[in-house]
This record gives sequence, structure tokens and C-alpha cells, in this order.
Amino acid sequence: MKKITLPDLEFYCPYTDNCYECCLETEMPLGEKDITRIEKLGFQIDEFLVEKEGFMVLRNIESQCFFLKDKRCTIYDDRPEGCRYYPLIYDLETDEFIIDNLCTHFHDFNPSIYQPLHEPIRYFIYMLLSEKEIRLEKTREEERRRDEI
Repeated sequence: MKKITLPDLEFYCPYTDNCYECCLETEMPLGEKDITRIEKLGFQIDEFLVEKEGFMVLRNIESQCFFLKDKRCTIYDDRPEGCRYYPLIYDLETDEFIIDNLCTHFHDFNPSIYQPLHEPIRYFIYMLLSEKEIRLEKTREEERRRDEI
């Protein structure tokens, strides 16, 4: 199977080898590119994602990410874009980039040094919102068609 990688920048987390808190009870949204990449690894959509409020998010099995096995991400090299940026997140309401306070080590990170990630993250968030709107519009169209019958 061909290995798929992303050329994008990502957040560097020095705790990756001994921390997996971000993989517990995750609600990490997936973009269409993430979904396609993971499918190419041989996974079925219904195995690894669920729809939540119009977003496609990673599925949890027993309160942990579907891909977390033996305290390690089984698709780390091909993990979703949001996982690559976490715990740096974009707050839509304040238009600020912050370290998620749900991260066990959030006090250890300085969000300002990750400024090169700001635009890719902002783009990713707006892409997710756009994909959500497209899905919701398709759902509304399907409902209108059913109502017409």
C-alpha cells in the first residue's frame, strides 16, 4: 500500500512518546482530505468516524480514539490534519490562536512561537466549516425531495 503523507507544517509536541491524553474522548474533526487519506490506508468510514452537529469527527471506542492502540496512534504518519496542529487551536469567537487548556501540558507551550501555523490552521477551520455547510445543504435537499413524494 502506498504511504500517504502531508507536506504541511505541524505542531511539535515533545510528549508524544509518553502522553496520549489528546486521544481520549476526542472530538477531532476530519476534513474530506483526511477521510480520503485514511480510507486509502484500508479503513472503512463507518469504522473511524461519526457525524456530530454536521462535522465528521473521529470515532471513540471505549472513550479513546479509534486509532489509539497500546497508547500509540496506529496512523501517526497519516493522522488527521487537526491532530497535527493540536493542542494549538483557533478560537473563532476571539480570532485568536491558543493552546487548548484540555491539553495536560498546555502550560508548557507558548502559542506565539507557532505563528507559522496560524494561516494553515485558519484555512483548515474554514474548510471544515465549508464542508459542514455543504453536507447540511445536501441533507436539506434530500429532506425536501422526500417531503415532495
